[in-house]
Amino acid sequence: MDVQPTPEFEGFRAVAEARRSARSFLLEPIPESVLLACFDVAIRAPSSHNLEIWRFLDVRTPATRAALNHLCLDQPQVRQAANLIVAVARPDLWRLGAKRILARLEADERSGTADADYQAWLPRLKKKYKLMVPLLFADGPLHVLAPAKTALLWAVGQFRPMMRGPFGRSEQQMWAIKTTALACENFMLALTAAGYDSCPLEGFDEPKVKHLLALPDAARVVMVIAAGRRGPQALIPQIRHERAFYVERV
Repeated sequence: MDVQPTPEFEGFRAVAEARRSARSFLLEPIPESVLLACFDVAIRAPSSHNLEIWRFLDVRTPATRAALNHLCLDQPQVRQAANLIVAVARPDLWRLGAKRILARLEADERSGTADADYQAWLPRLKKKYKLMVPLLFADGPLHVLAPAKTALLWAVGQFRPMMRGPFGRSEQQMWAIKTTALACENFMLALTAAGYDSCPLEGFDEPKVKHLLALPDAARVVMVIAAGRRGPQALIPQIRHERAFYVERV
């Protein structure tokens, strides 16, 4: 049966198709209320285990912004954008995320305001954040326990399907990067819906950006997002192939 898309879908598709990576920006600020609303949309993105290990650094201090421009290779869209947002993945904050969620669960349980479905989930969720999440992410100092955990789950996985990580520094960083990228897409789509533009950048010196922003060693800079109002000659041709090139039914 052929089902027609809903108006909500068509509206979302229009926003998704309108989002483009702008290569130039006008010298026009984004209203603070609009920018904050876009951040609110960003943090509604899916988050692995709801640990929300993303952080967004809105660089405003003039000296820091000038230094960041240079570390982003002084690209025109960087120098012209009203705002530069540094999206950071923080796998080292999984304990804080679990602690905050557990505190919220316990507060909701004490208040008695949770509905019946929520009440049914509470025991399992509390067990998850007290026991399962620490077992999954705690690797010990310098991730020394990661090889043993990997080997154990490999052995168990010979007999039944098993989640195989993320264990160790590189896997946990990749886990955090994937989650943070989802929030970045939400942020850029929100900017488009609000009438503004963005350009996600990978062209930057990550070690020096981390030093500039005093980020810990475990952090990863996922992207720098230039944001503002699109300027002249901002768009290069967008080439997308037919759907069958990307989507395969198996």
